[in-house]
Amino acid sequence: MSATRSNPRKLSPSRNNHVLRDSPKTADFDPRNMQTPLKVWCRSDLGAVLNGSDVSKWLDMSGNGSDFAQTTAADQPAFQQSGEGGRPQISWDDHRMVGGDFYAMMADKGEWTIVGVFGKGWSDFQSNSAFQNSPNALTANPSVGQMGFGPMNSDGFGGGIYNAGYSDSVAAAGTIGAVGDPVVAMLFSDSGGIKSRQNGAAGSTAAARDLTSIATTLRLGDIADNGRADEFYDGPMSELMIFDGTLQSYEMTQIEQYVSDRYNFRTQ
Repeated sequence: MSATRSNPRKLSPSRNNHVLRDSPKTADFDPRNMQTPLKVWCRSDLGAVLNGSDVSKWLDMSGNGSDFAQTTAADQPAFQQSGEGGRPQISWDDHRMVGGDFYAMMADKGEWTIVGVFGKGWSDFQSNSAFQNSPNALTANPSVGQMGFGPMNSDGFGGGIYNAGYSDSVAAAGTIGAVGDPVVAMLFSDSGGIKSRQNGAAGSTAAARDLTSIATTLRLGDIADNGRADEFYDGPMSELMIFDGTLQSYEMTQIEQYVSDRYNFRTQ
């Protein structure tokens, strides 16, 4: 069943961006046309609203209006004209943005998929979360239902739904050449558990666990929990997709091929 979209946004480049012409294969790809419903699609050359050289808002191109925003200038990530494949990217270094309600987006709280495209130079610190959805306030410990996604270790990206003590997390497969190499990473959930995939290779699997109603506000760039100061993702990001459901294997392959063609790095 195709996704329904209200007020879809025209795919037009961000103002002041340098735009490369897409190859025919890349130009034909649109995640809004995939069988699994698309809820969020942020791409750095299409929806970056600039405040000088920084990004104050990252627009959602899915048509669902789930934009990420940051009104505090000091917390805004930097816009870079030339990243992977010569295309724009957004650089995070102790920055954060806040988005929509992850729990409300998901019709089935046990089936969802997150896809991130990360350029060369990301850090491998385990607690650094590129993408986190959490309660609106800091908590003493991660609560059941929170979801995190980011660099897990030197093997790359992973994440999971956390209970107290950070259990139920999954690790990526060691498919990267070195820490900081370009990655298209996926974190997804189905009846078989919570799973990771990175550059076309499957990672580990954790026990199935549904989201709970505290898994609300999407935070991009940092993790805010367990009574400590925020911990930040450091590195570039080019694209983010969130799907209401588990992608089929052929859909994952389609995305990986698109990333390979568009950003000119090996994904399989």
